[in-house]
Amino acid sequence: MNRSLTFLLAAISCLLATGVNAAVDGDSYIETVLSDTETAHLVFMREEEKLARDTYITLNQTWGLRVFSNKSSAEQTHMDAILSMLDFYGVADPVDSDVVGSFTNTTLAGLYVDLVENGQVSLLDALFIGAFIEEVDMRDIQVAIDETTQADIIAVYENLLAGSKNHLRAFVNQIELFGVEYVAQVLEQSEVDAILGKSTAGAFEINAGLNDAWYYPETTGQGFFITVFPNLELISLAWFTYDTERPAEEVEATLGDAGHRWLTALGPYSGNEAQLDITITKGGVFDSEEPLPVDALGGTIQLHFNDCYSGTVNYAIPSINRTGSIPIQRVAIDNVALCEALR
Repeated sequence: MNRSLTFLLAAISCLLATGVNAAVDGDSYIETVLSDTETAHLVFMREEEKLARDTYITLNQTWGLRVFSNKSSAEQTHMDAILSMLDFYGVADPVDSDVVGSFTNTTLAGLYVDLVENGQVSLLDALFIGAFIEEVDMRDIQVAIDETTQADIIAVYENLLAGSKNHLRAFVNQIELFGVEYVAQVLEQSEVDAILGKSTAGAFEINAGLNDAWYYPETTGQGFFITVFPNLELISLAWFTYDTERPAEEVEATLGDAGHRWLTALGPYSGNEAQLDITITKGGVFDSEEPLPVDALGGTIQLHFNDCYSGTVNYAIPSINRTGSIPIQRVAIDNVALCEALR
């Protein structure tokens, strides 16, 4: 990169030691159910997610790259998740202005300026800034997880952590298009390699603990049901999505939405990957044996799992001339413990 991020990293690190603690000074309105540390992390995390959102909004204005617009929307979702915890526990929201670049925490305000300045040097620098932010977020989220005993807060943090892993993978994918090998900026290289699926030692293996509902937060109302059959060494996937274009206004469905589409896929798995054939079923009627539905092959899916929290759906559907990659995470984390145990 053209500019060193050493100062930025040092400044953010100081927040964990001083800025977070400072956030609780004089907070008499905090519910006693939370410790000062738990409260401080929530307050800090709310603005740290805003830092990511605002930086991506500004860098998208400069470079017009979809990864920045997508991630800024996802960071808004993260902000909203933290706000729900603040409201639940009666903690005042530190975001008193939604204006881009406006922060109550003066250190984060300064970091925003520095991150944007570095990210405007070149598109590659901007992508490294995105990856840097996600590594910092993951480190801080993990600290917050380690310092709370509240199950609901942990669940929110775990979802944020999975989201940051997906974001890091997205930025690194873009960086590697420049022919540049990504090197960890904040986390240990081994940890980043594991997130990127480049670690060979103790590689993740698919197991029945992955049986769950999965989704990509940026495509609301769509998702996947995934079921692993260990004895058969097969994975079944149901994909609930929409048509490639919205139907005309006059097109109506008797039940549901005229644009709804659902696909199924089945195939073998090995290690942390599965190769599935997509089936498109048509011709049936609601809750009826007649007419008999017809199945047809509709394409392929390569399903890749990074860990018990996240994965990627790579699809190819020739009939609509579409290929793509969708980062996925669990809708809920109830089965994570089982997944980890089965590893």
